[in-house]
Amino acid sequence: MLVVLIVVFGQKAFEKWFHNDVSVWIPYGGVLTGLTWGMVHILTKGSISTGISLFLISLAYGITYLLVNRDTKKAYILILLMFVL
Repeated sequence: MLVVLIVVFGQKAFEKWFHNDVSVWIPYGGVLTGLTWGMVHILTKGSISTGISLFLISLAYGITYLLVNRDTKKAYILILLMFVL
């Protein structure tokens, strides 16, 4: 749930800060999640490859959120399935 919240609110915040409309397809939420989640794993686990792979996975989460037209419920279900599987 926390990952989805970071993706959703990160996307909304960056779109508001950069004055982007809804038609822009840059996954800001996924990038923010990847930077936070990836950096935490790099700093705590000491594994750069794990951090990079988590960044790419988070980027996929952000793209998924955009593909479901910013619908939080659909994004939650898909990101949960991506996370578990």
